[in-house]
Amino acid sequence: MLEVVFGDSAAGGMSAAIGRKKPIIIASAPVISITKRPGPELSRAEIRKAQEEAEERSWAEAVPLEGSDRDIFSFDLLLSTGAIDEDGIGPARKSVLCALYPEWADQMGKTVEEGQKNLSVLLERAEKGESIRVWSSNNPEEACGLYWLMEQLRPIGFENLDITLVRLPEFQERPDGAVVQYVGWGEVEPYQFGRMALSGEKLPVNAMRMMADRWKQLQQENAPLRAVLNGRLVSAPESLYDSYILREIAAQGQEFNGAMVVGNVLGKYRLGIGDGWVAWRMEQFIREGLIEPVTPVERDWPSYRRVFRKGAS
Repeated sequence: MLEVVFGDSAAGGMSAAIGRKKPIIIASAPVISITKRPGPELSRAEIRKAQEEAEERSWAEAVPLEGSDRDIFSFDLLLSTGAIDEDGIGPARKSVLCALYPEWADQMGKTVEEGQKNLSVLLERAEKGESIRVWSSNNPEEACGLYWLMEQLRPIGFENLDITLVRLPEFQERPDGAVVQYVGWGEVEPYQFGRMALSGEKLPVNAMRMMADRWKQLQQENAPLRAVLNGRLVSAPESLYDSYILREIAAQGQEFNGAMVVGNVLGKYRLGIGDGWVAWRMEQFIREGLIEPVTPVERDWPSYRRVFRKGAS
């Protein structure tokens, strides 16, 4: 089974699931709501111990996810952002990634090269008849990735493909009463993958074709952004998320730390976008006079890692 994900964090979690090992680094975390129960407040040490014990139980009860690392194909291409009018994975996608993360331009180049390699191998193995399992959600990056993938697979012939789609659940309630909400597969704990795989459904040929055709339409529109609105993947203007960013800027003092704004936007609203896009829009706000930088950008650091002042505009 070929496993396709649309982010390196998801790929890392899946690799840990297959190897039944704890990941070394957790890039992001889901939102967890806990219903307060009567009794004394627990100390941090007690909470940490309870969490560790719960995780051990989860691993012990986990449904195994069979496979190997060579079967995992990650496409961390941020396809919800920027131009998408080229075929495959080419220089235009690299340009978008480097614009969003100029401080990591070298790494973005490697990401594109890795995506190209993964796509080549995936198509070769799919053409030989291997089954594919795609892990997607309403996260704009994963939704775009799913539709993009269908277009890449079109030349093989949809009737020749065996594709299972695993959709991320909207929420989960754990045995301890905690309700967990995930934004994307990169937030899912490794021990959850095996059980969630059981919810996968075979994609009908017409569904594959519909997704591929929709991606072609989105390519023709070639908007600055793509988003999932009312369950449909649509083109969107670059100002789509501005109200959330501006709201968090307004909540700050006259001078403020840009990293605080970015963190609040990502953590509070859970929009499925990355810090690169928020930083990109803040640069536009500078050009419009809404904010102005007080301190310079440090070498190899994101542009929002500095102090800003609210403008007169």
